[in-house]
Amino acid sequence: MHQIGMDFVTFGREHNLYMIGTFAIWFIVLFFGKVILNEQHRRKLVLFLIIISIGQEFIDDILRWNKGIWLISNDLPLHMCGISFFTSTYALYKKNQTAFELSYFWGLAGAFQAIITPDPTRFVMDVSLFWNFLSHGLIILNVLWLIVIDNMRCRNGSLINTIIITNGCLFIISIVNTILNGNYWFICEKPGGESPFIFGDWPLYLVGFEISGIILFGIFYIPMIILRNREEASIAIT
Repeated sequence: MHQIGMDFVTFGREHNLYMIGTFAIWFIVLFFGKVILNEQHRRKLVLFLIIISIGQEFIDDILRWNKGIWLISNDLPLHMCGISFFTSTYALYKKNQTAFELSYFWGLAGAFQAIITPDPTRFVMDVSLFWNFLSHGLIILNVLWLIVIDNMRCRNGSLINTIIITNGCLFIISIVNTILNGNYWFICEKPGGESPFIFGDWPLYLVGFEISGIILFGIFYIPMIILRNREEASIAIT
C-alpha cells in the first residue's frame, strides 16, 4: 500500500490528467447551472452536491476502516479541508454568509494546494488519488457554485475575520492534537508532497504556513474586491 504514494509524481502524467478532469468538471457543472438549468433543477443539483460532499466523507472513512487503517489521530474531518466540507455544504444549503466566507478562504487556499501539490503519504489505498481529487474538487466546486450561481460575495472585513478565526481554530486543534496524538492542520509535523509553502523543520515551517496562509488569503480576497467594485459601479450607473 505504501508503494501507491511512492509512485505518485507531482505534475506527472497521472496528476496532470486528474487536474484536467477536475477543472473540466468544474466548468461543465457551473456552465449547466448558470446557462442551462432552471431554478428547480438547480435546487436538485445543489442537493446532489450536498449529498455527495457529505457522503464521500463517510465512504472514505468506511473504506479506511475496512482496510484497518482508519486512525482517530488522522482521519477525523478536522483538517482545514475537512472542516471546509461542512462549512461549504452548510453554505450551499442555508446560504449562510459566514460559512461561505470561511469556505471561500479555507476551501480555496487549502483545497487548491491539495490538488496542485497533493500529499502522497496519504495515498494508502488504490482509490486514494481519486478520492483526493474528488474530495478537494468538491470543496472548490461548492464554493464556485456559491459565487457564480448564487452570487455570494465576501464582505468587507471578511479577510481579517477569517485570519482571526483561523488562528483561534489553530489553538483549538493544537489541543485536540495533544489529546489524540494527532497531526491535524499539520501542526505537529509537516505534510509530505512538494509544496513551495513548506520550508524548514518544526517549528520553523509553521511560521511559513502562517505567512503563506495570510498571503494566499489576501490573494484570494482580491477577486472579491474586484467583483464587488464592478457590481457597485454597475448599480451606480443604472
